[in-house]
Amino acid sequence: MGKISLVLPVYNEQIILRDVLAKYIADLENIRLKHQYQWEIIAVDDCSSDESRLIMLELARKHQNFRIVTLAERSGKHTAVTAGLSIANGDIVMVAEIDLQNPMGFLESLLNEHLQSGVPIIYGYRQFTGWRRRKALMTDRLTRLACKLFVLDGYFNGIVNAELYTADVVAVLRDNPSKTKYMRTMNNWVGWETKEFWYASEYTDTEAKAKMAQLRRRSRNNTSYKKTGHVSSISNWWGLLFLVVATVAFILGGVNVATAHPIFLWVMFTLGFAGIVLAILSFLRTLLLAHIGKVKYHDGEVVYEIKSILNR
Repeated sequence: MGKISLVLPVYNEQIILRDVLAKYIADLENIRLKHQYQWEIIAVDDCSSDESRLIMLELARKHQNFRIVTLAERSGKHTAVTAGLSIANGDIVMVAEIDLQNPMGFLESLLNEHLQSGVPIIYGYRQFTGWRRRKALMTDRLTRLACKLFVLDGYFNGIVNAELYTADVVAVLRDNPSKTKYMRTMNNWVGWETKEFWYASEYTDTEAKAKMAQLRRRSRNNTSYKKTGHVSSISNWWGLLFLVVATVAFILGGVNVATAHPIFLWVMFTLGFAGIVLAILSFLRTLLLAHIGKVKYHDGEVVYEIKSILNR
């Protein structure tokens, strides 16, 4: 009989936390009954300023295998995941987000993908529909293009929504002196075999908005909650805007090069070159936020500090 550790980074998720955790617990219980895997949840609180920690404490009182890790300072998702991996003791370790779009049963599907293929690392990618699908595809394609332009092809394969690692992989990640780097970059360096797993979203865009509105009404205090977009997609849209500005400026300058005033030409070509530079910087920022760059990297040094660990 094996054991599964589920690592969940948590930051200001009070509105959806109960619902998502209830879904994950039901999924893990189903895995226990079908596959004989015991389980534990390691929720890493990244210094939430809302009631997320109180909700986690409430669940920890109900479930003996619910562990809470509290970081000493706000450190970001990747560092929270690293802290969770440092204490996970399962034969299989999964990493997932507190996200309503992850459907019931997707943890079992992730496990089945590993059991059938025998691959030690499985990356879960969520499929979108409608406008969100087009936006996600645009972000993905722009980032892939930037990787090719800067000879980084192979380092980015989309935005991962869930991960599965065997205990052997986790042990290597713990001992790696570069463990503060992003996981996929580290796995590329080590040379582990990986496999992609695609799964459908729980809700359509309209259903997701309605669900969030319902949960906000139910929440007792949501003043500290702020919905933010994915920064890398924002960087890509700015990059596109700068490219459009540069293209228009070069066209206007080129068409009127023989008749226009020198100052006009100077302004147009300056805008063009500035747009290209800003576009490149925007795409580079996307790379840094897309599981490629470094986060608080100090060789051999653990950069996070665990304030407390609650074990039941």
